[in-house]
Amino acid sequence: MAKAEKAKFIKAPQDLRQKAVNFHTGVDLTLTDEVRSRIEAVITESADAFSKDVLDKLREMRVQVKAAEDDALSRIFILTTISELAFDIKGMGGTFGYPLLSHLAKSLKDFITELALPNEAQLEVISIHVDAMYVVLAQGVRGTSDKLQKDLLDNLSIAVSKVRDPV
Repeated sequence: MAKAEKAKFIKAPQDLRQKAVNFHTGVDLTLTDEVRSRIEAVITESADAFSKDVLDKLREMRVQVKAAEDDALSRIFILTTISELAFDIKGMGGTFGYPLLSHLAKSLKDFITELALPNEAQLEVISIHVDAMYVVLAQGVRGTSDKLQKDLLDNLSIAVSKVRDPV
C-alpha cells in the first residue's frame, strides 16, 4: 500500500487576481461614495432593462397563446417558444430579486414540458401563469411572504394537476 502524501497547496499567481479585479480599468476595492454611486447607477439601469425584457417576453407569450386559441393546429408549435421564454424569465427573476417570478416561470416551463398538444383548459392554465407573472412584475413583488408564495404556487399546482395529460 502506497504511503499517503501530504497535500500541497498551490498559491494562485498574483496576475490571476489582477485579471479578476482588473486593477487598470476596474472598480477599486475600497467603496468610496463615487464608486458606490456608479455601482448603484449600473444596478438601476440593469433593473430597468430587466423589467422591459421580461415584459417583452410576457407579451410574446400572450401572442403565442392567442394564436393557439385561434388555430388548434398551431398549438404544438407554441410550446417550444413559451418554454424558452419561461426559462429565460426564470433565470432573470432570480438574478434581479424576483423569486416568485422565477417560481412561476419554472412552474410554467415544467407544465409545458409534459404537454403534447394543449387543449383549451391547458391553454387557460398557461395563460394564468403568464397573467400571474405580469402581476408580479407590475406590482414589483420581490421578496414575498412565504405564505403568499406558497398559496399561489399551490393553487397553480392544483390547476395544473386538473388539466394534466393522462400519462
